[in-house]
Amino acid sequence: METLKFKTSLDKPSALKEIAPLLKGVHGLKRWTVDFDSIYNLLIVEGIGLCALEIINSLQHAGFMAMRLYEEG
Repeated sequence: METLKFKTSLDKPSALKEIAPLLKGVHGLKRWTVDFDSIYNLLIVEGIGLCALEIINSLQHAGFMAMRLYEEG
């Protein structure tokens, strides 16, 4: 299973209701969460064969920004 992280413009927990149906349609996505305590409002997704662009487009469809973050090391 792979994990992808995204900096987002999600600003409050009520936004989760808007993106939940869109993320359910992402191929290979098993779990997701948003860390509102992070300065980046991190969207963390786990799954198999994930496409970062598909996730970014899903959030953009709901009017939110998402940018993939890469970990060093």
